Amino acid sequence: MANLAKLVGERVRTIRKIKKLTQEELGELAELQSSYIGGLERGERNVSLETVEKIIKALKMSQSEFFQFNEIGNSSKMAKSEFLEVFTSELQTRSLDDLRKFYEIYKLIYK
Repeated sequence: MANLAKLVGERVRTIRKIKKLTQEELGELAELQSSYIGGLERGERNVSLETVEKIIKALKMSQSEFFQFNEIGNSSKMAKSEFLEVFTSELQTRSLDDLRKFYEIYKLIYK
């Protein structure tokens, strides 16, 4: 399982970019420093529930919408680099056997 701080950070980054907000703009809306937002998005911060609530409100979402992690990477609005970042992060949490299986499937699809 992926680190929860990393998942929350990826979710914040994905939603922020979909909503076309900079880290500075989100920080201002959530009353947080932009450097804090950056650290959170990289999974470097252990974010409190109070801070997550501020961010959710700033993003104008419900709590249930925010915590739908299965949607990370599913947005058609994501840039290729963002999708690759999320996909790479997900692969890093998998076992070597899983990675071999993914690679075998990839080879079957893209012969």
